[in-house]
Amino acid sequence: MHLLVFVLNKEELLDEILTGLLDIGVSGATVVDTMGMLQVISQDIPIFAGFRSMTTGGRPHNKTVFSVIQEEEILREAIAFIEEMCLQFQEPTIGILFTAPVNYFSHLGPSK
Repeated sequence: MHLLVFVLNKEELLDEILTGLLDIGVSGATVVDTMGMLQVISQDIPIFAGFRSMTTGGRPHNKTVFSVIQEEEILREAIAFIEEMCLQFQEPTIGILFTAPVNYFSHLGPSK
């Protein structure tokens, strides 16, 4: 089992990526509104306002997606799909993606 995490700076890609992940077999994910560290300090701390030019093109927010994927093949397909979607823009700041092993996973609450 693996945790797939990606931060997407182009929010307009989110729906297409989530739909594609469903088609691949990723059955669930959690999407969170997030901000990068440079985005926060350039907006909230006046002395760091010059960092605005280093952030993601003035977009104050991005989306972070978390999904636990059990099958290695689905994980590989999901990574390839996300990377392919982001390559179409030829920009270095589309986002980041990483995986981590999951040692334990359980649904909480009573079973159906």
